[in-house]
Amino acid sequence: MESKILDQETTTEHNPSNEQITNIKSKRKYDIIVFGASGFTGQFVVMEMGHFSQTYNLTWAIAGRNTDKLQNVLDKMYKTLGKFPYFTITITGYEDKKIDIIYADVQDIKTVMRMAQTTSVVINVLGPYYIYGEVVVKSCVLTFTHYVDVTGESLFMEKMAYMYNKQAEENNSIIVSALGMESVPADLGVEFLHKHFNGELKNVDMYMKLYSSSFVLTNSALIHDGTWISAVLHLATKKQRLYYRNLLDELMGLKRVKPNVSKILHRQQISMQCDTKEWCLAFPEPDQAVVARSIHHAKTIDNLPYNFTVRNYMVFGSLISAILGLFVFVLLSIMATFEPIRILLVRFPKLFSFGIATKTGPNEKILENSRMTLTLIGHGTTCVKPPAILKKITHKDNTTTRKTIVKVKAKNPGYGFTSKAVILGAITIIKDQINIPKGGVLTPAAAFRNSQFVNRLMDHDAAVFEIESDLVTYRQQSKSI
Repeated sequence: MESKILDQETTTEHNPSNEQITNIKSKRKYDIIVFGASGFTGQFVVMEMGHFSQTYNLTWAIAGRNTDKLQNVLDKMYKTLGKFPYFTITITGYEDKKIDIIYADVQDIKTVMRMAQTTSVVINVLGPYYIYGEVVVKSCVLTFTHYVDVTGESLFMEKMAYMYNKQAEENNSIIVSALGMESVPADLGVEFLHKHFNGELKNVDMYMKLYSSSFVLTNSALIHDGTWISAVLHLATKKQRLYYRNLLDELMGLKRVKPNVSKILHRQQISMQCDTKEWCLAFPEPDQAVVARSIHHAKTIDNLPYNFTVRNYMVFGSLISAILGLFVFVLLSIMATFEPIRILLVRFPKLFSFGIATKTGPNEKILENSRMTLTLIGHGTTCVKPPAILKKITHKDNTTTRKTIVKVKAKNPGYGFTSKAVILGAITIIKDQINIPKGGVLTPAAAFRNSQFVNRLMDHDAAVFEIESDLVTYRQQSKSI
């Protein structure tokens, strides 16, 4: 990252008229290519690909600009395959060690396009996506190739939807972002809740809680510095984000839910197992923004009766930690707007994050013990008749409401779950073509609501989707005299 971090967005000016573009996916050499495989998240994805490629009989390769680093990643996979902590079985079949390495550099779109032409799906794990992502998306759209990534960058996602959705639809190229901790649990969790809500869903409140399953005494970081840099860029690009969001919303006719001022900071009972209420903060980006697009797609494209709103919150537990979290957010938002300070935030993530973010990222103990629980509380009405004991209450006199709570749980959500989710997204595009859209820049739910994606997540121990409670309340309306 150089000084003018916001001026480094990789350009995509390129005339593909002289490029030979393959439009026959069945003749492509690879099912999946992992681009950016030598990065921190990329190495997790490569390890998981070693497992999934054999389970689903896939051909695959890895790509990037530093072939030596890529070879080291493969050597590590060959050495540890079957012993990796997130695998449950021993895998064989890589004795010949012939997973291909492809050179591709985002500074040269021709190399990225050549890479994209050889595969059905590109898994892009090269971030920050605001800087490096558009070249890969455009290359995939131009070469009729599918694309998935793990970004949580709202600006990037909505800019890509505005700029490339029409051409992606015309070229039958599926572009799906946010296939990680953000925003698969939220987006597919809402779909799961709606599917199992016996009535008319009116509103959903989502509460994400991140925690450790046990106390770990370590000086390890909690996140990789790439995640920190993406967060800083998100805060620094508010004007650009609102610009493209307004353009996209106007183009799509999308109306987003307004914030509930009374619940920006509030207490909420998260678990039905105890009566304890925890302090929570409104956290609309990126999950709430992604879900809003999914609901709009369901209503306008799939013609589904999605007439409910969704708001997202982060669980902090105590009032002190919630206020501290709000203070840090406001402080970073202000600091990120000033270029000299922003440069320092990006160049010295360990210092300014107080050790939370480093180049080495979290260690194995931190990852093994990290957990995520997303609680989705759905409110609405239902046509369920009152029980016999309430037979004196007529239908006209009675209001029947329903409250359904869904839990989505994941281990190692930042990297383990994310790696599985993005790969299973790519696999779903390959295996479930009849049940997914033909093309377009889509959210996870818009792409996979009719597919086996959620079932695959559960089958491979990536996440659990379950109904925690389903409560129906009968209330007799008072009659005016």
